[in-house]
Amino acid sequence: MSNLLENGALTISDNGAHVVRADTSTGDLLYLSSTTERGDGVAIRGGVPLIAPWFGTYLGEQQHGWARREAWNVEPIDGGFHAILERDEIVFGLDAIGGDDELRLRLTLESTADESKRVQFAFHPYFAVSDIDDVSIEGLDGLGMVDRVDGANEKVDGDITFDGIYDSIILGTPEVRIVTPERTLTITSDGADSTVVWNPGQSKADSMEDIGPNEWRKFVCVEPAMLGADQEGVMLSPGEINTLEMVVKASAN
Repeated sequence: MSNLLENGALTISDNGAHVVRADTSTGDLLYLSSTTERGDGVAIRGGVPLIAPWFGTYLGEQQHGWARREAWNVEPIDGGFHAILERDEIVFGLDAIGGDDELRLRLTLESTADESKRVQFAFHPYFAVSDIDDVSIEGLDGLGMVDRVDGANEKVDGDITFDGIYDSIILGTPEVRIVTPERTLTITSDGADSTVVWNPGQSKADSMEDIGPNEWRKFVCVEPAMLGADQEGVMLSPGEINTLEMVVKASAN
């Protein structure tokens, strides 16, 4: 059975090395569904899922890969946790540090294989908001994007706001700000090539049993991701280590 471990500002599940709580002076950074299941092999809805070794179903059939469903070895460290998983000749490492109105995550993938592997990896944070109608995403204006709803290739026009389902891969990783009446979350990343922005809207959320009633209004996902050119992945060479980092800073408005 999976366990929840607490250390300071953070709570993590050893199933998926999944951070489910990150306290700040502005409140918890993260949304966690009231109807999500939690247990061995279950993908938790909310918090910060770790997406690997692929995103969506671009490189495999299981949605967003298998790393978020695996049992990781999780140990407390100063300010947070260190976690390790080894499967399919890849050693995964996660460092999660909280406190001082920040969340810092560092994910590593190290190949122990004799041949190169094609991989993708991402953080999939569900950031808590008071109401999606009052949210704007700043910092992505003018970047190219792939709309995963209709398949269109477009450019971001101004700040992103929400009216129904929004699911786009933004082709860039600038500093991004989630602005609400209560607070601003500033997200920076290193080792990513894309920023995924997602909210299911009411019609999609109503078909998802692991999102509570009307809870689609209570989160937005802004996800640093390494997807590769044309979302075809990147090669992880024998002995190579790839790293993805994300820093989230909260400030009251």
